[in-house]
Amino acid sequence: MKVILTCNTSLGAGGQGVCLANAATGLKNLADLTVFCSGNKTPQTNFPVFPLGNSQWSQRLLSTPILRRRNDLAVLLSDLYFDRQVNQQLKSQDCDLIMGVAGQTNLGFKAAKAKGAKAWLYCLNNYLPFMQQQIQQELKVLADSTVATMNPMMLRRFANECQQADLIIVLSEVAKQTFVKAGFAAEKVAVLTPFVDTERFRPTAKTDDVFRVLYVGTIEPRKGLPYLVNAFSQAKIPNSELLIVGGASTRGLRRFMENVLSQNSNIKQEIWNFSQTDPTKVFGQSSVLVLPSVEDGFGLVALEAMACGLPVIVTSQCGAADVVNEGVNGFVVPPRDIEAITNKLVFLAENEAKLVEMGKAARITAAQQTPEVYQQTLNKIFVEQLSL
Repeated sequence: MKVILTCNTSLGAGGQGVCLANAATGLKNLADLTVFCSGNKTPQTNFPVFPLGNSQWSQRLLSTPILRRRNDLAVLLSDLYFDRQVNQQLKSQDCDLIMGVAGQTNLGFKAAKAKGAKAWLYCLNNYLPFMQQQIQQELKVLADSTVATMNPMMLRRFANECQQADLIIVLSEVAKQTFVKAGFAAEKVAVLTPFVDTERFRPTAKTDDVFRVLYVGTIEPRKGLPYLVNAFSQAKIPNSELLIVGGASTRGLRRFMENVLSQNSNIKQEIWNFSQTDPTKVFGQSSVLVLPSVEDGFGLVALEAMACGLPVIVTSQCGAADVVNEGVNGFVVPPRDIEAITNKLVFLAENEAKLVEMGKAARITAAQQTPEVYQQTLNKIFVEQLSL
């Protein structure tokens, strides 16, 4: 069987790239796999990978100051370019199954299905109109004029992809329910929970006694960082620090961060590339990770933190809630609930023995999400879907 996997990112780069790499490794064990990705460098793998370059128009838009705020258009142009390249490649490629990332594979699906192939839509977020709704709500709260929502054309492409898809694969039960609530049949949506490298992401000894709250990720509207900042400030925990690892994606959030950093000496911002540096340098010096997302298909960083022995606080609209056992390895709070985050932070800061116990439980949970379990789930999906 010939399988084509497509994703408009570099293999292994960032959360999307890691999910792509995991899926590629799993599919390679089941079929004759070819991967199409973006970029110009061909990674060293034991299966064919073809980088298809990047959209020059998207790059020019992002490099033009007056247009830079049109991130929605830049993403759309990038995805359109990538999808067209995949469409061209498929004219000379055999294909029995195509698995493509949501928003990036409308033309690719059409080309593959014209050859009689099955199409699986790989959605790394929640149902995109739900995601759009959450982002727009945040932009009103932030009074941010930056265009950080999805372009209407992207949503139309996504709707076409869903219509063409024989199966939709998501990262969590949380994400699946957003599709089910939108009217999709439950049997059309399969959950493939990600895993992390528990050798790279591992517990290490903390070298100070600061109660350090960690956030890792792009500072964008759907990630809900202002709720964490307000909760941390409200908690007033002695000898504490909030470490924010990541850059801001919108002008309004950049201004927000400038104000926060100028007014709070115990809130810090750093930029780390975990694909090139030891992640334990950050996770190992932290006490708890908080992912206050108002929308997140999974939030792989939560599982990475758990592998490093940190309890986590996530929202009920974050897919990582799937692996959180309330009060055992972390907490699940309602989205946008500052008081709930505050209470959990205070509880962990005042109960060191419980914090340590929950951290150990978190590591056990992460260690159970193995590549073998991932492969078994993928095998099951393969057997059930391709025998229909």
